[in-house]
Amino acid sequence: MNNKSVEIGLFFSRIMIGLIFVLHGWSKFEGGISGTVGFFESIGIPGFLASVVAIIELVGGVAMILGLGTRVFAALFAIVMVGVLFTAKMGEPFLSGTELEYLLLAGSLTLLFTGSRFLAVDYLFSRQGNARQNVSA
Repeated sequence: MNNKSVEIGLFFSRIMIGLIFVLHGWSKFEGGISGTVGFFESIGIPGFLASVVAIIELVGGVAMILGLGTRVFAALFAIVMVGVLFTAKMGEPFLSGTELEYLLLAGSLTLLFTGSRFLAVDYLFSRQGNARQNVSA
């Protein structure tokens, strides 16, 4: 397996993880964040964290799709998923309960440790910066 194949595989993971988080973040704002605030408070989480999580999901998801700050947002997604698993999903079965959260956690950890350079804005900027440094050296 060559490096290009690995990067293309990570690209597809990055896009899908980003899309899932965008949709989940958007759904928290759709119709007002108050419902999500109420849910957070009902399970003992401070209500203001609903907005924090929704923003991380929405902005982070878009950034993940673009390949902008992939590792940073992957770390934030992993923290969010651990929080979900230890609060909202605590005690639920794996099948028909938490498998999506574990998959998003695993995918986020993968992107945290590997990054994803294929068609990533971060990589394009770093390549342009490296090219300028090489020209001026």
